[in-house]
Amino acid sequence: METKFELPLRKGEQPQVGQVPPQLQYSDKSPRDIYQKYHDWMFSTFPKVRKEPTRISVPTTVAMWLDENEDVGHIDAFMIPPGGREFTHLHLDGSIHAIVADEVEEEILTKNWGVRHMFYDRGIKEILVYAPRNEEDLEIVKSVVIKSYEYATGLKFKG
Repeated sequence: METKFELPLRKGEQPQVGQVPPQLQYSDKSPRDIYQKYHDWMFSTFPKVRKEPTRISVPTTVAMWLDENEDVGHIDAFMIPPGGREFTHLHLDGSIHAIVADEVEEEILTKNWGVRHMFYDRGIKEILVYAPRNEEDLEIVKSVVIKSYEYATGLKFKG
């Protein structure tokens, strides 16, 4: 039996997030060493995923891209434009946009780890997950990336 996805309550104030596109985080950014660990982990951990320039965010953003030869778990697991395989991307501030299952999304929002994309009500089913501020946060946001990967692939991550 699969256990329910649960996050601890995020400590501290919610960071400042831009209210106009692109949706980025302006306070509580990741320290450079945490960002680098996050980046390196994202692009070395998942089978059949490669690093690509984002097709939707600012040029400094890097995307997790599911190989085109892989089956998809959910057709709505990928960012616009249609036909792409970008399911999560990392901003230089350390925040990510990710697409996850509804119950994971609710847990992120309820426990103050992120906010919906500003165009969520227009069909952009992305969650902005706040940047990790330290090693503890890093482990928590990694669990969200894993859930995004699982939603995109339909596979249970074995890491």
